[in-house]
Amino acid sequence: MRVHSVILCLLGLLLALPPAAWAEPEPAQAQTNAVAAGEEALDFHCLRQAYPALERLEQDAAGRQWLLLADGRRVLYRDAQPGAADVAASMAAPYPLEPERPPTPPGVAPGRLRPYDLFTALYGGDRVAVNAGLVTVPWPGRQVRLSPAAAQALERVFHRLAPLLEERPDLRPYLDSEGGFAWRRIAGEDRLSAHAFGIAIDLNARRAPYWRWSRQRPHPRQRDYPPEIVDAFEAEGFIWGGKWHEYDLMHFEYRPEIICKARLRAKALPVF
Repeated sequence: MRVHSVILCLLGLLLALPPAAWAEPEPAQAQTNAVAAGEEALDFHCLRQAYPALERLEQDAAGRQWLLLADGRRVLYRDAQPGAADVAASMAAPYPLEPERPPTPPGVAPGRLRPYDLFTALYGGDRVAVNAGLVTVPWPGRQVRLSPAAAQALERVFHRLAPLLEERPDLRPYLDSEGGFAWRRIAGEDRLSAHAFGIAIDLNARRAPYWRWSRQRPHPRQRDYPPEIVDAFEAEGFIWGGKWHEYDLMHFEYRPEIICKARLRAKALPVF
């Protein structure tokens, strides 16, 4: 049986578990192993759905797990040492889908831990490589340049919102673009921004505060930012920075693997 078939079978078993099996797993090692295998199966299923270039998951002699791409390259999925910033860690924090907006205490920022090795493999490792693959998308305010998959998803977002804007013209100013691709680092950090890989768009900053510009923790706009906009983006694979403790309400980031996992987990257990 092919590896991905085995993983999909594990995924089916995982989703068949009753909520109690998720919420309060028994301490026995067998139960612990089953939950870990289920999480791995869920992650790999969503990664394959999001990024078809990923072919299989393998483990090496040192206990590390690797995602193998169709062209032979590999990306670390899970390090044998706990605490690594690998793909598994980037998908670990549950993302709350609309209409859920639970509190975001310090440390809660689902999706903000980014799998840079995976991004590099998918989109390019430097400005020239990323830029070569970008496409232009029409958007209110200004055109934006994004990676092809993110660009297609953004076009679908607008198709979802267009009929609503006829009924709710008050939503239109929220959509003005502040830009897409920009090869830069996160403000105050050494890590590259998701914008550097062409997978993020910022919307009207005057209506969507950023945590470094405000002393409010949390910010009231985290609760009342239009859910119709957030829902349309999430429906097409974007996460929203308003659901982070260090909030970035203007920021929508194409992370379809996280949205996929959130949808499947919601069938079996509460997000938080």
